[in-house]
Amino acid sequence: ALEISDNVRPVLEKFQLKENKIELLNEKNEKKVFKLNWNENIIEGRGIKGFFKDNNFNKGFLEVTKNEDLKISFYKEIEKTIQKEIDVPPDNVERLYDILSRIKNGISDDKKFFDIYNNAKVFSNSSELDNLICFPHLREISIFEYQVKTVKELLKRFKGRVILSDEVGLGKTIEACIGMLEYIMRGLVKKILILVPPSLVDQWYYELKRKFNQDFIRYDDPEFKRYGDSSWNHFNKVIASLSTAKRKSNSDIISKIQYDLIIVDEAHHLKNRKTLAWNFVNSLNKKYIFLLTATPVQNSLEELYNLITLLKPGQLKTYSYFKKNFIASNSGIEVKNPEKLRELVSSVMIRNKRSDIDIKFTKRFAATHIVDLSTEEKKLYNSLSNYIKDEYKNESPVLTRFMLKSLQEEMGSTFHTLKNTLFKILHNGKLSGKIEDNFLSFFNQSKKIVESKIITPKLIQLSKIIKDFDDKLLIFTKYKATQEYISSFLSEQGYIVAEFHGGLKRSEKENQINLFKESANVLVSTEAGGEGRNLQFCNGMVNYDLPWNPMAIEQRIGRIHRVGQERDVHVFNLASKDTIEHYILELLDKKINMFELVIGEVDMIIGDIEENESFSDMVMNAWTSSKNDNEVVEHMENIGDRLKESKTRYNKIKEIDDKLFDGLKIIDD
Repeated sequence: ALEISDNVRPVLEKFQLKENKIELLNEKNEKKVFKLNWNENIIEGRGIKGFFKDNNFNKGFLEVTKNEDLKISFYKEIEKTIQKEIDVPPDNVERLYDILSRIKNGISDDKKFFDIYNNAKVFSNSSELDNLICFPHLREISIFEYQVKTVKELLKRFKGRVILSDEVGLGKTIEACIGMLEYIMRGLVKKILILVPPSLVDQWYYELKRKFNQDFIRYDDPEFKRYGDSSWNHFNKVIASLSTAKRKSNSDIISKIQYDLIIVDEAHHLKNRKTLAWNFVNSLNKKYIFLLTATPVQNSLEELYNLITLLKPGQLKTYSYFKKNFIASNSGIEVKNPEKLRELVSSVMIRNKRSDIDIKFTKRFAATHIVDLSTEEKKLYNSLSNYIKDEYKNESPVLTRFMLKSLQEEMGSTFHTLKNTLFKILHNGKLSGKIEDNFLSFFNQSKKIVESKIITPKLIQLSKIIKDFDDKLLIFTKYKATQEYISSFLSEQGYIVAEFHGGLKRSEKENQINLFKESANVLVSTEAGGEGRNLQFCNGMVNYDLPWNPMAIEQRIGRIHRVGQERDVHVFNLASKDTIEHYILELLDKKINMFELVIGEVDMIIGDIEENESFSDMVMNAWTSSKNDNEVVEHMENIGDRLKESKTRYNKIKEIDDKLFDGLKIIDD
């Protein structure tokens, strides 16, 4: 008989046959069935000694082979194999025989070492990168076949130096992060720097943490700043904005560090090799580099040359050679020798297009409802807005510009949220005299509105939307107080309401999502629900209040309008007349038809005008610099014109892209 150790028993239980029998394989690959005696914890049967002949029956090892057979080997056979067939490095000989001695004498450790052995087998069997070992460690992600293929190509054919150029909305970020995690788990990558636009730093940070279980530190984190200049070298995993990293004070330090992996998002910002950004990235010491961009060419083929040269210098030879052989016109966009160019590009770039993958994208429909503020609400909105405008221009305001901006945004949500903030400001001990009197007046007005318990026009319209839609609805608000206000009202109306916010524990969040999926009519969510949660079982959502960042609006919509959604999606926007939110909706809807754009296109359009100033700052500056409604309209129109120009540029980029990657226009030499 063979005695069964505790760490082997679970394996035998999994593979046991009927009537407590087990089929075993010996060193000669012969098979035989034996009995499992669980009471005495042994394997027994006639002929067991002969089946394992030529062994000393000391300590044996159970192995699950590739063919799912259970093979038992004994110490003597293993030692003989190691001595004859394995070339052990001199430095490892002592350690190897220490391990063998422990095995021979039956000295075992915790079960975790058995698990480590099994994990090691996964690595050894995946050495050729045919199998991706990181998938079991991903969370809340639906992976598609084209993404799996992309990551395998990234690792095998491109050797970790690649331009990921999928069309918008197809998941370049997911592909890059899977590739990164695969390298980390294989021990090939430790020191990582991710460079992104400022507006995407937080998004990358939270997605890496939640979906990939990776703890990066942001360059603006107090802990990062605590280390001063040495912070870049001290932390192994850093996310920074490209604009910050390229500053001389930082770039001088960063360029001396040896990185295992550099990831650059929105890499089309590196299209000009004469810029500081291009030269900074080019100066970095890196083993692997992923460049992410949906638009590798925007204005001319020279941009493609610059990107590829960053990645693989010499791939396209000198620019004069490239220009002579591949550019057919002074405009820089007409191509000659297209097949040759495509061949050269394909060795450094992976590009998946919607037309090439078998994934269904449903349509999106949007409806905007503009409601009137009540008399009291309008009075408070105007008086507080005028105060904010005056203070915003003040070089030494009592409240910071950020706080003033927040007050203006809160009025676009509910006066319940505003009241809470005004209360905190009044009790922070920093106000006095006339300023304190002003804020006390604003607070009393907001308190009167809240305590009147009059159903606001927004709530009335929301109730009508829910009734008419007659299906599950996701309702978004930016503020917890607004969430409580909406949820309380809808519950009183007889609706089953689920709530989702950042203050919930993980299990509580799951419970609320399940409640929404199974029985609730609505899910009222703060911005925490705008990240990482896939709610494709729902196809309707309401923006009760409106973020001033269009990409945040798109992120909200992305919870239900994404790959996997099988129904058309309906988006309902609520805003009060003559508020900033009203003007923002006018801009986004009329100037760029935002709610009809493909997922990801908003980023391309808005990002193009946010080089030096965020969209929300543009809007706030337009609002505070306007003396009357006419000036507000005029200033907002100027922003709208910039948006329209950006969309026109983006459409032209798509035309260029079609020429380059979908059958290049052939120009004879």
